[in-house]
Amino acid sequence: MSNRKLKTALIIGRWQPWHEGHRELFKAALERAERVAIGVRLTHGTDGKNPFTFEEVCKFIDDDLRKDYQDKYEIIDLPNITNVIYGRDVGYKVEKISFDDEIESISATSVRKSMNISPTKNEVTTEERFKRSGHTGGVVWLTGLSASGKTTIANKVERSLFDKGYNIFMLDGDNLRDGLNYNLGFSKEDRHENIRRAGEVAAIMSNSGFIVISSFITPLKIDREVAKKACKNNFYEVFVSASIEKCESRDPKGLYKKARSGDIKDFTGIDSVYEVPESPSLVINTEDAKENDSANQLIDFVTSEFPIKN
Repeated sequence: MSNRKLKTALIIGRWQPWHEGHRELFKAALERAERVAIGVRLTHGTDGKNPFTFEEVCKFIDDDLRKDYQDKYEIIDLPNITNVIYGRDVGYKVEKISFDDEIESISATSVRKSMNISPTKNEVTTEERFKRSGHTGGVVWLTGLSASGKTTIANKVERSLFDKGYNIFMLDGDNLRDGLNYNLGFSKEDRHENIRRAGEVAAIMSNSGFIVISSFITPLKIDREVAKKACKNNFYEVFVSASIEKCESRDPKGLYKKARSGDIKDFTGIDSVYEVPESPSLVINTEDAKENDSANQLIDFVTSEFPIKN
């Protein structure tokens, strides 16, 4: 029988990290079904309480369960589920399981501390850094199809505003994959981790007083939300808009040609979806616009949101 047809119990959590109490929950769930689906909520990397990536959480779980329960579980990534709602009886139960005090007392917070993970509070405050910079820090996140013009615009804006006295830095997807994210591929999980790391880097830089112009395709809303949560305040989503036909006609890296020939799989806009932002802070339409005009549109936006204070 296919595993998909086996009676399956679902347990949902952050698992930051997976610990003995979670193992007991798994065992209790397995007593009620033939196998267990372990849902990992998409909260990893959003704050100090969620330091572990999806891949790290999977490793914690596998290291604990694989030997004894190899064919009895699967791990699935889930959105940040906050409510489980159902109507009439539809063939499954929603059940709370209680344990003795010893198990109930185990907390992921104490486990994280035992792993020597405790975020440090800097002596120099973010406000002091902003004062020295002469402006607040923040993240301007450019999203759009490949060849829509994100990097071209980001480069021009960085040059112009740097010359005007801004602390500004362009964070580009290709540059990050060449270094920090060299070990990531283009699976759904790796793309998510790529953006999570990028968001964390952007957040650190913005808190140090930089305006970070981030240039990433970021096709999925859920991934853009992860970046936004990492950056918290002063995050601006900018949609660089151009049709797939226009982007494909530009194709500076030859990626669309490779995607059409089948050399690249799951390429955004060809055989992988791009979810258009619903309410971006700014839309820059580059379909027929000149590069300088598009850059000036973003320059005006940034100088308005981040005025230099003399």
